Amino acid sequence: MKRKLWITLPLVLLLIVLSGCQAVGNLDVKNALIRNLEVQSLESNQTLSMTLTPSESASVEDRMIATMLNSSKLVIDSAKMQSANELSLIGAVEYSGQRLPFHVYMNQGGITIDLEGAKQPIYISYEAYGEAVGLDSGFNLQVLQGQQKEFAKAVASFLFTHLPNAANISADTVSTAVYGGETTDMTRLHIELDGQEMLQLVKPFLTSIAADEQGMKELLGAFYDYYAPLFIGTSDEDLEGVLGSRDQFVSEGYKSISEALTELLQEYDQQIESLKADDSFNTVFGPETRVVADTYFDKDMYARKQMMDVTVALPKESPYSSFNLHSESESWNVNGNVLADPVDVSGGTLNVTDSTTPGTVLRNFESNSPVYQLMKMSGVTQKNVYVGEYSDYNTITRNKMTYIAVKDLASALDAKMEWNASSKQIRLTDDITGAVTELKLNSKKVTVDGVARMLPANVIQVKGTTYVPLRAGAGLLGATVDATYGDLTIERK
Repeated sequence: MKRKLWITLPLVLLLIVLSGCQAVGNLDVKNALIRNLEVQSLESNQTLSMTLTPSESASVEDRMIATMLNSSKLVIDSAKMQSANELSLIGAVEYSGQRLPFHVYMNQGGITIDLEGAKQPIYISYEAYGEAVGLDSGFNLQVLQGQQKEFAKAVASFLFTHLPNAANISADTVSTAVYGGETTDMTRLHIELDGQEMLQLVKPFLTSIAADEQGMKELLGAFYDYYAPLFIGTSDEDLEGVLGSRDQFVSEGYKSISEALTELLQEYDQQIESLKADDSFNTVFGPETRVVADTYFDKDMYARKQMMDVTVALPKESPYSSFNLHSESESWNVNGNVLADPVDVSGGTLNVTDSTTPGTVLRNFESNSPVYQLMKMSGVTQKNVYVGEYSDYNTITRNKMTYIAVKDLASALDAKMEWNASSKQIRLTDDITGAVTELKLNSKKVTVDGVARMLPANVIQVKGTTYVPLRAGAGLLGATVDATYGDLTIERK
């Protein structure tokens, strides 16, 4: 039960933080949110930054991590939503005194991403991605986005009906500058909560939801109508075959959720008191955890500006005393004539939804570019492949030496393999470096980018399969073999 409560609390608190309450003064928050979900086009900008504060016990390494994170910032200089299916983002990621510009363009076909230092923009096809993750063949992004919006409206309407009013939330009319420098009167929604106050709102919210059988069933019906067909099947027969009829899905879904909420609420007070015995819980949900947010609505109730600070106090055993997230954004040209900025693809793209290897992606960036360096640091080239007795890779032992099938070695390390039948030579192209290795059957001699090297034993062929000594073969492709505890593992750094 404690685990359920720990999972439930952050989700409910996030909702309360982002939404505020049902109504504040003359501002109908619920309808304002739904109205903004219906926006068809707009332009905007945003900045997002983080601050990690080291505690007195923080190590040098902990402080270095904080310094690096605190110097990072996401800056979106221009976001243009032309329609629900077409959007562009132009901005940069700033870190450690460096700036990594990016340009993202999304349409109903996929996402194109251009990063500084890239030889070609990266392309992700929605159709290919859908197939890769097992989405139904009837999956359609345009339909999905439309369904998302309708379902989001249904969710917002249901949740806002049950949100309790918090004490420190207010709405007033203020004159403020908007994008372009114009000063205009706007309605400001101000939210200020600490961890203790947020915690007090959770039980009334869950209690109200648990009592609304009709609303919960309507929401489950909306899920069945809007989402399920896209991922399960395009026909009613496919859908009913997996989820049952709509009535059955709604009835059984309501029963499961209602039982879970009832169980949670029955022991809620007892479990909260138990959690409060933990100093870590009291710190996170204490007065030092705070949310301060201001959202400015124009006369048409469209959100035009937002500033938010979320500070989370961290437990004493953490090397950090607090984490802060700061966000600022502006929107303009709401429902106006907006044209998204496509990425220039005249030089082609790298389609990463094809069978793309780590080396293919790495070589798409200049070796002195920030992305290349970050990818190397992130371990994109690292790979551990078990090649022992029960692995899928073909190994044999000859004269106390372990051999591996060349085709399996190539597969394990993403190398390209070519076989020349007339000369009985194999060519391996290293996935990471692009180095070309040539091996010859029944010979110890190999060449790597034209430089001769010697293997400890001949390349051999057994029952039509060509084998190379395991350790030496892995070394040709920049890898090593670890035999710890008797297991064989190919490791590439």
